[in-house]
Amino acid sequence: MRFIFGEIFALSAVIAVILLSVNMNNHFGKKKTAVIKTKLVYTVTSAQSPIKAVAVKKIGKNNFILVYKNAKNDAQVNTHFVPDTSKIVKATNTNSNCEKNNVTKAQVKTVTTKWIYKSSLWKNFFYNKNEDNRISIKHVLQVPKTW
Repeated sequence: MRFIFGEIFALSAVIAVILLSVNMNNHFGKKKTAVIKTKLVYTVTSAQSPIKAVAVKKIGKNNFILVYKNAKNDAQVNTHFVPDTSKIVKATNTNSNCEKNNVTKAQVKTVTTKWIYKSSLWKNFFYNKNEDNRISIKHVLQVPKTW
């Protein structure tokens, strides 16, 4: 009995180590998903102004700091997507851009890509409370071509 149970538990331990290694390296038991959210934004110019605009400051290769109003009646403009230098990994996984598009109102489209577990079985096997399955966050400010 001792040898039979010993072999069963040894084999179970080897299988558990292999599954954990494959999960950590190749995201076994997970699938990549993207969550898309959009939010209306408003021009930095006054409501009476015929010119509609947002302010854009390029930082790095293809990343931007964007300035716009969060609400139509806001008196002050807000700066968005400034990288947090104290959390460099999160900052490098976040990207922001601005583009003229065929939209009627300005909006920020946020695409969050992350790994999620395929089932509750895999989540119960591999879940760690400190894990961050986020791959990237991409913010795109889409403005009408007239801006």
